[in-house]
Amino acid sequence: MNGGGRMSFRDVGSNVFDQDYSDDEDVDKLNANADVQVDLGDVNDDAFDWKTFWKFVGPGFLMCIAYVDPGNFESDLQAGLQFNYKLLWVLVWATIAGLHIQSLCVRLALSTGWHLARCYREEYDKKVVRALWVVSELGIIASDVPEVIGTALALKLIFGFPTVVGVFLTSLSTFVFLGLQHFGVRKLEAFMGSLVAIMSLCYLGELVYCDDVHVGEVIAGASIPRIPSTTALFIAVSLLGAVVMPHNLFLHSALVLTRGYQLGEKSLKKAFKYNVVESGMALTVTLFINFAVVIVAATEMQKITDPAERAEMIDKPLQNAPKMLNKLLGSAAKGLFAVALLASGQSSTITGTYAGQYVMDGFLKLRVHPGLRAFLTRACAIVPSLTVVLIAGDEDAETLIVVSSAILSIQLPFALIPLVKFCSSSRIVGEAFVLKGRALKATNVLSGVIVCANVSLLLMTLFTSRYVNASFGGIVLGMTAVLFIIGYCYCIYWLLDQPVRQNLKSRIDQRLGLESSNFSNAAAESEIVGINNNDNMNNIEEEDDDDDEGDQVAMLRTQPSS
Repeated sequence: MNGGGRMSFRDVGSNVFDQDYSDDEDVDKLNANADVQVDLGDVNDDAFDWKTFWKFVGPGFLMCIAYVDPGNFESDLQAGLQFNYKLLWVLVWATIAGLHIQSLCVRLALSTGWHLARCYREEYDKKVVRALWVVSELGIIASDVPEVIGTALALKLIFGFPTVVGVFLTSLSTFVFLGLQHFGVRKLEAFMGSLVAIMSLCYLGELVYCDDVHVGEVIAGASIPRIPSTTALFIAVSLLGAVVMPHNLFLHSALVLTRGYQLGEKSLKKAFKYNVVESGMALTVTLFINFAVVIVAATEMQKITDPAERAEMIDKPLQNAPKMLNKLLGSAAKGLFAVALLASGQSSTITGTYAGQYVMDGFLKLRVHPGLRAFLTRACAIVPSLTVVLIAGDEDAETLIVVSSAILSIQLPFALIPLVKFCSSSRIVGEAFVLKGRALKATNVLSGVIVCANVSLLLMTLFTSRYVNASFGGIVLGMTAVLFIIGYCYCIYWLLDQPVRQNLKSRIDQRLGLESSNFSNAAAESEIVGINNNDNMNNIEEEDDDDDEGDQVAMLRTQPSS
């Protein structure tokens, strides 16, 4: 598995997303082909260098897009509209948990030089790999549905396009943004960072328009854990589930590898520090955006006194929030919300496309042009979106976001559980990066909470829907769902029970610089052994000489005198 020469080298493009296959088992070659080469300076110097840090800025801002997609806005609006500031603490802890999970992606990528999907291919049998690939692809398509709906609604707010037209236009806009890849990964990262900045400025502007924000209640909501009702529990679980996105784990572990640097244990640990800090900075920005959505919704919802209008707002928050903002804050706030929603949808589309490319590359060793990849993914997302809009109209379009969230909840354990198992095995990440002791226990607890939260969200979404009822069709649907859940839980148990099979020790030693030191130690030991052997031979020869002299003396003594 670790032997070289299975694949021949091809010319490597200037952009990571255009690269042909190269021998990814050649550690040095793969590191040298990284898009951005970083000089870490003195690896023994632990001081934080801002100039070096700037070269690491980028992957975190592509990763953080998943934390501010239209699905997150939906959950944020629900939390603010129904429970004011009381669920802000969920966002705080969900973001902290998300940062730790993303750090596992960094840990795996730096230690192995492979992204998560690539490690899957080496770990499981072909049938299992293909099944996991199908589940991962469904998750990516499901994550693209909110982007389609969100972008279509934003285009409707800004330009007045019908939702059907907006759905079609989302497919065209994707290819415009895909042209950015030809300018290099740094330009793409800068563009995505600018979209995050646009969202931040838009919601900052909306906060300025809000004049009744209670700072004390905001602080209390962010620091005091509380669940007022079962509905609040449902929304809290959806907030947690919307933060850790399955395809984001594949994406971030691959984006980390766009940086190359001098290999070695100290160098990689230094790179790990900079990557985690950069991820933390990006997620802090997304936490502010999510906070702003909740605060604006909570503050302005209090001014709506009509029960019917309040119920409509809660039922379809994305579609009705702009009306609320226009009425209460003016047309400028409505425009800010629409622009932020458009930036969210488009940025999520791009990252979803690249995540799909890495998933297909890692699982199947199949490289597809990003344009074709975007077309296929977007087509699969547009078909259900367009069908719902044409049949049921705009009213039920937002329901697809709830359905997509349920699908993502199904897929999450199949990405998170192997990631945690890989990072807790020294056979894969080595002794320098393996999770141990309290860190491992905390990670297991955190992963268990996230998986249980997503499974609970799935169950609550299913059994509280109007489709599972006392009718014959509702009973059949309920029984089918129960059988599905039993099989689903068995699959999760199977993943947990499987021991780690692959052994990347030689690869890890090469990346950590242990291979050369092991060779030096072996050479030194051989030299010492050789010296000892020479000494032993000399001692034996001396002993033989002494014995010969003794024999000659004895013979002289025994000879008779003449």
